[in-house]
Amino acid sequence: MTPALLGGMPAFDPPLPFARPTIEDPGAVLERLDGVFDSGMLTDGPLVRELEQRVAEAFDVRHCVAVSSATVGLMLVLQAIDPQGPVLLPSFTFSATAHAARWNGAEITFADCDPDTWTLRADDVYGAPSVVVGVHVSGLPADVSALQKLANEQGLFLVFDAAHGSGSRVTIGGSGRRVGGFGLAEVFSLTPTKVMSSAEGGLVTTNDASLADHLRVARNYGNPGDYDTRFAGLNARLSEPHAALALASLDHLEERVQYRNEVAGRYHEALGGLPGVEFQQVPSWARSSYKDFTILLDGETFGASRDAVAVALRADGVQTRKYYSPPVHRQRAYADVQSPELPVTDRLAEQVISLPIWSHLPLEDVDRVGQVFAAIHEHAAEVEEAAG
Repeated sequence: MTPALLGGMPAFDPPLPFARPTIEDPGAVLERLDGVFDSGMLTDGPLVRELEQRVAEAFDVRHCVAVSSATVGLMLVLQAIDPQGPVLLPSFTFSATAHAARWNGAEITFADCDPDTWTLRADDVYGAPSVVVGVHVSGLPADVSALQKLANEQGLFLVFDAAHGSGSRVTIGGSGRRVGGFGLAEVFSLTPTKVMSSAEGGLVTTNDASLADHLRVARNYGNPGDYDTRFAGLNARLSEPHAALALASLDHLEERVQYRNEVAGRYHEALGGLPGVEFQQVPSWARSSYKDFTILLDGETFGASRDAVAVALRADGVQTRKYYSPPVHRQRAYADVQSPELPVTDRLAEQVISLPIWSHLPLEDVDRVGQVFAAIHEHAAEVEEAAG
C-alpha cells in the first residue's frame, strides 16, 4: 500500500470523520421534544429536572446541576469556592480548564502529569494552592483517591474537570463506581464529541447540598426567583431540547462506553506492533470512557515525525487532532503565568496524535487506519520529506 501523500489512492474517500455524534433512537428524542413544544417551556423545565435526577442516580452522587456548558459549570464552581490562593491544574488539558480559573480572577499554577496515564498525580501538586483541579484526560480518570487524600491532608478544595468522564469508572476498596462523586464537584461536558452528548451543555455533580443550591441560583444570574440577585451569576441554564438529547444519550451511555473500549482494543491490535507507537496506560483500577483515542508517536523510532504523520493521514482521509498541542502553559493566553519546567507535558504535546473514535465507528475502519499507519511507517523517510 502506498500512502496517498506519495501518490497512492486515499484509504478513505470521503474522509473518515474524527468524531461523529451517535443517536441510537431519534424517535425517543422527537417524542420528548413534542412534549416540550406542547408545554411551551423551553428552558430549565421538567426534562432538565429529570436529567439531573437520573444523572445523580446513575453517577451515584447526591446532586446534579445542569448548566449551559462544562466551562461555565467549572467557572461557577470556582466562583462558589472563591479561592484565596492559587488554583493548580495540569497544563496537559483543554484550555477551558484554565479559562474557568482566569475568568474568576484566580492565580493559576500549572503542573506536570504522569508519563503513563497523562493525568495529574498527587506528587505533581506543589506550592500552596487553595484549589486543585484534576482532569480525566481522554476519559481516563485521574487518581481520585490519591488526590482526595492529599486534599484532606492539606485542607485543599478538590474539583475535577470531568468533561471527558461520562461513563468512566474507578474501583476503590474492591467496589467499582462511575466518576461523578469525587472531590467537591465534578464537571461534565455534553458537547457533540463527548460520549454522552446533548449538542451543547454541561453537568455539575456534587455531594455538597449547599454548593448545589448555590449553583442553581448562579445559573440564573444569581437570582433566586425574587429578582433581588444575591451575587453576579450567569445565564447558564440548560434548555429543554438539550435535556431531551442528553436523556436519550444517557439511556445508551454504558453500551457506548463498552463499544468505545472495543474500538480502543482494536486500535491497540492494529498499531501495537509498530515501532515508536505508545498508548495511554489505563491502570487496573480504572475504566476509560475513551472520549478520545490518543497515541504517542516517537518520530525517531517510527521514522517520521508526528506532524509529518498527521499530514500523511490527512492525505489518506483520516482526520486527526493534536490533543493537547500546545499545552496550556505554552499558549499565548497564558504567557503571563510563570511556570516551572513541565517535561512530561512538553513531551506529550510534541508527540500526541488523536485518532478517529465515535460510538458507532465501524471496527473495519479501525483496521484500515492501522493499514495506513503501517504504510506510512514503511515509507517513513519519503513521508517526512513530502510533508515538508
